[in-house]
Amino acid sequence: MTQTTRQHWMQLLAEAEVQDLQKAFEGLEQPVGSTFLIKPETGMVMVQGKTDGTGTPFCIGEMTVTRCMVQVMDQVQGYAMVPGSDPDHARLAALFDALLQVPAFHDPLMTTLIRNLETKESQKRQALARDVADTTVEFFTLTRGE
Repeated sequence: MTQTTRQHWMQLLAEAEVQDLQKAFEGLEQPVGSTFLIKPETGMVMVQGKTDGTGTPFCIGEMTVTRCMVQVMDQVQGYAMVPGSDPDHARLAALFDALLQVPAFHDPLMTTLIRNLETKESQKRQALARDVADTTVEFFTLTRGE
């Protein structure tokens, strides 16, 4: 497992629908016990953007997030920070982050949960691209005298 692989699945878990995570949790073949290292807590983070051209950072504003940290099997830690104020989403995302680091759970969760989340994310992006394409205005120039 590389750092970018974990970052990828953490992003998918944070952006997932809570119902998808709950369904995947209920579908686990073996029960999983976990303990909270950080119970779900809601707070604010400052969101930054970058300007075009120079890339100079600027503050866009604050965003509500919920974070959680769990430990499974007394050794593996999972962490999640999700947008909004949904403690169940943060708890499930942290739990799956931890389980994806356990070899016995990694491959089954990658083929079921993570691939499904990737498919849904791809469909969302395609739908957004179609919506944007519907409002695109194309400009053209006519040359005088030819």
